[in-house]
Amino acid sequence: MTLLHVGHGPIGQRPLAEVMGLDPSQLVAILNDLEDAGLAERRREPTDRRRRIVEITAEGARTVTHIESALAAADGEMFAALSDQESAMLKSLLERVRVDSDGVECGED
Repeated sequence: MTLLHVGHGPIGQRPLAEVMGLDPSQLVAILNDLEDAGLAERRREPTDRRRRIVEITAEGARTVTHIESALAAADGEMFAALSDQESAMLKSLLERVRVDSDGVECGED
């Protein structure tokens, strides 16, 4: 998921953590793995040397393209039995589902 966010262009490490809802220390571990795999790189921001910019590599861009193709194929298979209108309606409804679990307690004991 991190690689997909980075695939939209260079982004600061802190804003990336915020967009993803991660603690910055969690993001550092993920970025270490992505750098080790050659999929992303971090560099100092030219105007503020204290900040780090995260950027996708050519290999990372190829990986994102592969991921997006695989997701599109899975969507095609999953929604094959639905008409275009039904598929659009389902996707619209799913986008409205609450995914933020803050303040929600599990009812099981």
